[in-house]
Amino acid sequence: MRGVRLVPRRGLPALSMRLVGIAALVFIVPLFFFVMTEPPSWSGAAYVLGPLLIAIGAVVRGVWRRRLAVVGGALVLVTLGVRLVSAKGRVVNRVIDERDITINASRALGWTAYRADPDVPRLPSAMRSAYGEMASAGVDLASPLVSTLMGLERPSSSETLEVAAEGTSGHDVVIFLHGSTGNYALSCWLFARAARRAHMTTVCPSTRWTGDWWSTAGESILRDTMKSLRARGFTRIFLAGLSNGAIGASRLAPRMAGELAGLVLVSGAAPDASGVNIPTLVVQGRGDALISASVVHAYATRANAKYVELAAGHFVLLVERDAAGAAITEWLAAQ
Repeated sequence: MRGVRLVPRRGLPALSMRLVGIAALVFIVPLFFFVMTEPPSWSGAAYVLGPLLIAIGAVVRGVWRRRLAVVGGALVLVTLGVRLVSAKGRVVNRVIDERDITINASRALGWTAYRADPDVPRLPSAMRSAYGEMASAGVDLASPLVSTLMGLERPSSSETLEVAAEGTSGHDVVIFLHGSTGNYALSCWLFARAARRAHMTTVCPSTRWTGDWWSTAGESILRDTMKSLRARGFTRIFLAGLSNGAIGASRLAPRMAGELAGLVLVSGAAPDASGVNIPTLVVQGRGDALISASVVHAYATRANAKYVELAAGHFVLLVERDAAGAAITEWLAAQ
C-alpha cells in the first residue's frame, strides 16, 4: 500500500550481539587483569586490550559500538603485523612473545598438580629476572615454543636454536634436548650461557611438545642434528637434556655412546636407562616433585656420573641458575 514502509527488525540481532559481548567479557575481563598485573610485554598488553574493547563495543549502544570494535580490531591486527615483521623464526612463533606465555603459565601452575614442587612459588620472579638477564646480554633467540606446542616439529624440519661459543669457536658443541611443554628459548639460553663459558657452542633442536626424544621421531631429529654439526666441522659432540629431555638423553646415549664426548642431565634420568661409558654430569634438585632425586641419583650411580644435588625442585636450572650453571661450566671445561 502507498505510504507504508517496511522497517527491518533489528532488536533480536542487537540483543544477540550484547549477549555474546557479555559472555566474552566474563572471560576476557579476568584474563585482562590477570595478564596486566604481570605486567606483560607491549604485544601481550595489546592482545588482551584489543579483544576487551571489541567485547565492550558489542555491549554498548550507539556510535561507540562501531568505534570500540574498530579500535580493538585495529590494535590486534597492527600488533600482529609488527610481531610478524620484527620477530624471527616460523610465522606461528612470531605471533606471541615467549615471556608472556611462560611467566603467566608459571603463575597458573599453583592451581595444578605442579604445585607440589617447591620451585613453583619462585618461578614467576625467577623468570622475570632471567628474561631480564637474557635481554641485557643482547640475546635474541627466536622461540620455537608455539610450533612445538602445535606439533609442527618433524624430522628434517626441526627448528633449532644456536648460541655460539664465547671467544674463539672450537670444535666442541653441546646438543641440548628440551623437556615437555615445548622448546623454550629461555631454557636453551640458560644452559648455553654455562656452555659458552667453557668455550662450547650450544644447539637446541625441537621435537613434539611432550619432549619424547626417545621416540622414533625424536631420535631421528637428534641424529639429523648430529650429522649437520659434523658437516660443519664440530668433532666433539656432547649430549644434554632437561627434564623429559634428560630422560630421553639417558635412553639415547647408550645407542650412540661411540659418537658422544659426554652427557649432561638436568632434572631427570630414566629409571630404566643403563649407564654409559662416557663422562657424565647429573644436576638435580633435591626436592624435585616430578622426577624423584632418588631415581636420578640411582642412575648417576649406575653411570658412574658426577652427581650435583642442589636445594631446589624440578626447575633447578632456572631458580638456582647461578649454582647450576657454575656446575655445568666447571664440568664441561674439565672435559
